[in-house]
Amino acid sequence: MPELQMRSVVIIGAGPVGCALATLLCRQGLRVDVFERGEESDGTGSGHSFNLTLTSRGLDCLPRSVKRRLYLQGSVLAKRIIHHRDGAISTQPYGTTDAHHLLSIPRRVLQDILRDQALRAGARIHYGRACIDVDTARPAVLLRDARGETTWFTGDLVVGCDGANSAVREAVAAAHPADIWVTSETISHGYAEITMDYGDADPTGMHLWPRGDHFLQAQPNRDQTFTTSLFKPLAGDAPHRYFSDLPSADAISSYCATEFPDVFGRMVEVGTDLAARDPGRLRIVTCAPYHHLRVVLVGDAAHAVVPFFGQGINCSFEDAATLSGLLGKFRPTSCDGRVVAALVAEKYSQVRVKAGHALAELSLRNLDELSDHVNNPRFLARRALERRLHELRPELFTPLYQLVAFSHTPYDAARRVHTELSSVLDSLCRGRDLPREQDAVIGDFVELYSHGFAPETVRTG
Repeated sequence: MPELQMRSVVIIGAGPVGCALATLLCRQGLRVDVFERGEESDGTGSGHSFNLTLTSRGLDCLPRSVKRRLYLQGSVLAKRIIHHRDGAISTQPYGTTDAHHLLSIPRRVLQDILRDQALRAGARIHYGRACIDVDTARPAVLLRDARGETTWFTGDLVVGCDGANSAVREAVAAAHPADIWVTSETISHGYAEITMDYGDADPTGMHLWPRGDHFLQAQPNRDQTFTTSLFKPLAGDAPHRYFSDLPSADAISSYCATEFPDVFGRMVEVGTDLAARDPGRLRIVTCAPYHHLRVVLVGDAAHAVVPFFGQGINCSFEDAATLSGLLGKFRPTSCDGRVVAALVAEKYSQVRVKAGHALAELSLRNLDELSDHVNNPRFLARRALERRLHELRPELFTPLYQLVAFSHTPYDAARRVHTELSSVLDSLCRGRDLPREQDAVIGDFVELYSHGFAPETVRTG
């Protein structure tokens, strides 16, 4: 009797990540069923949103046809445009080549494109079906429809792509607490979208108003509108959630007039607008491993991160491409489908867990850069030094942002390498005037490496 090959995958969650994964798996000839608790028409937004920023790390994980459609609908951003307190405006390029850019795209547009592509590839998407339990051994999911009726649905592999509040993850963790751990942390900052008439502004960059522990961000859209969001600490334990020191419409208006005078006149009824709704919360969800038997977690279900590096969706697409690649690698062996799924799930965790944990730390750390450091002359001089060093000797040094956004170096490896190289630069920069002595510092760095010194050697003397 011939051995059974893996044939079917069940995906929970029809968001961008679930649909992207469904497309990749259908292209391998697998039968893919996607179950989504919401209705197909859902997704108009709650007033707490910001555009997603795709970089080459995530874009390269998608089929070329999808990338073409995304570029037709998104906005290419090559730089930050910094609006300083004194009214001055400066720019900071994201990288060193034209390929180093962000593609800013509204979440709903991304969702529609990826859902359409998944359906074209042959995925079956079932709406109004909520996952309420998971059996990792079969594997199977218990689904409840709008009438309250429940049905078990099985596959060779079950994938949770159902976001930060993942029902799949919670069901697995509750049933197997000794085998998978989960932590969830809400940070002090919240966010809210602000309506701002800014259509005549420069559409080629991410506009940023850094103000110490908070910042305003405006992302261009193709229709000459801007998606504008305020990120600010929330008030302590107030029963009504609001930004710190902004308990009323008048307080909000006064704050915006003081902090963002150059665009305050473009904010229509900002006080009453923000006071009418609670700011959104930002959470970090971490777990390990990313699988149990033949159930795996992909995207925010495995690693919800704060948005300050703009890499959450890119990491999620990288998850999807990794899982798809592993399935493609193992399936031709004609092993029993259950064996293939178990092997793939285990290998997937081994590859992705460290990367996900590193991104969570990097993303939280970048909050200080966006809200404060981009105003600091010493910080900017150091970034200019790193950029110049990379331009001159790219084989020796790559800035952290480029490693994270524009390479396929695993996030954990990027963090480790940059930490080691930064320690060398720290020692060389100490006590020096960076704008005036930039060339001398670069020369010393190159000299160290010409003698074969590794970062660890330099740091320990």
